[in-house]
Parts: sequence; C-alpha cells; structure tokens
Amino acid sequence: MSDPQDARPLPFATQEPLRFRDMDPLGHINNSVYSTLLEQNRIAFQDQPGGFREARGQSAVLATQTIDFVREMRWPGTAEVRLGIGRLGRSSIQIHQEISFEGALIARARCTQVLIDDTTRKAVPLSDEQRTMLAPWMVDAQDG
Repeated sequence: MSDPQDARPLPFATQEPLRFRDMDPLGHINNSVYSTLLEQNRIAFQDQPGGFREARGQSAVLATQTIDFVREMRWPGTAEVRLGIGRLGRSSIQIHQEISFEGALIARARCTQVLIDDTTRKAVPLSDEQRTMLAPWMVDAQDG
C-alpha cells in the first residue's frame, strides 16, 4: 500500500500554537496533545469554505485514529498540521494528516470518520454533493 503523504504534500494546512501546559515531565509535548492538534486541524477543515459539510441532521464521528510518532516536539513554538482525504467509502471518509515542527516531520496520522444520522445514530451514505466537496482534497483515491 502506498502512502499518499510520500507522494505529495497534504493540501490543507493549519498552524497550531503549542502551549506550556502541553509539556510532559520530560519537557516533550505530551503524546495526548497530538490528538488535539489533529482534531483542531480537522475542525478547521470542516469550517473553511470548500471543506466538508454535514447535511442537516448528520454528524461526522471519529471511528478510528492511528498516530505514528516520528520524533519528539518541544515547547515553545507552532506546529503545522496538514490534511488530505484518502479513500471515500459508502458512509466513511479516510483522512491522512501529518504534524511538522520547525520544518521536521513529527507525526503521521490516519483516521476514519463515519457520517451518521443524528437521530438514529446509524451510518448514512455520503451524498454526491459531499463527495464533490471532498474531491479537491483527495490525495490518493485508491489508498485503502
């Protein structure tokens, strides 16, 4: 399986400031903070024009998340978090992300979000409109 992050840069980026409170006793940014940085990036993607939008009565929920830690990160500074869309399923969206700091790759992450109905809490299919919204952000439509 090829890694789309090796092929080209992920197209959506945010700058996420690191906080003093993000450090662990060893002076590293605590590994639990990485999930928050990734979440902030996904929320910013959904909030910006041209990002993914749920239809009324739908929510995108996190089903899986995997983080590969490449090197440590230390306060102070600002992390760059990038995002690209991988494979689209019937009701799922595969998201590739990476965290960089001072020009160095810190972590790679993959997650799957599933679109659900707010009332039934069951998966609902992505609409053609939603697929069109995600198309410009695709990094590897064949990645699985």
